[in-house]
Formats: sequence, structure tokens, C-alpha cells
Amino acid sequence: MSQENLEIVRRWVWAFEHGTETFLELVHPALEWAPFEENHTIFHGVEGATQIRAGWLDAWAEQHIEIEEMIDRGDDVIAGLHLTGRGRASGLNVDVRLYVHVKVKDGQLAYVFEYEDRAEALKAVGLSE
Repeated sequence: MSQENLEIVRRWVWAFEHGTETFLELVHPALEWAPFEENHTIFHGVEGATQIRAGWLDAWAEQHIEIEEMIDRGDDVIAGLHLTGRGRASGLNVDVRLYVHVKVKDGQLAYVFEYEDRAEALKAVGLSE
């Protein structure tokens, strides 16, 4: 099951940038997503996921997300992401790393919590550096 969960997370990361239909298919109706940009305010369900995605994509003239690592913990996955982009309004370049704790339920993402610190993300799933 966990290899399947890794593939679900890979597809979701790809779809975040490139495929609205696939992205929505992978969002559990009861999703709870706490993005770091919103001080971990929880967004719910497909509507919340759509709002987060649209806000992110609208902010960038160019952007790219690369998966640098994935850690399998059964229904929990940590994805280390490298995000680069150029702001649409500001023209500023960004180059950051983000660590996403994901819980998969019924083949969809049911929980997403974003960390800026890898150690904190690992701790969330009972691991240490």
C-alpha cells in the first residue's frame, strides 16, 4: 500500500502544477490542508484545495516544483519539495524548500501540513534526522 501512496503523492505534486482534473481527483472530500503561507490555517475539502492551488499558481509568472525526496511511513508520506519561481507582480525570484506531511486515505490526499523545516516534518511522523 505504501508504494501506492508514494505514487499518489507524486501524481498530486505533478498535478498541482500541470493538471487540474488529476489534482481534483486526488483530493479527498474531507481534506484538511494547512499551508505555511497562511500560517497553517486549515483549508477544507476540494474547495479549500482549489483555493490554495489557484492562489499559488496566480502568484507566479513562472514556477516549478521538484520532488527531492519522499519518505514512506505507511499512510503518512513526507515529500521534500524544491520550489522555484518568479513572482507575477514583483518579478522577484524564489528558491525554497518545503516539506509536506501527507496522509493518504482511500487513494486520495486527506491531510496536508506544510513545514519549512525538515526536522519538524520528520518529527510529525515519528522520525528524527
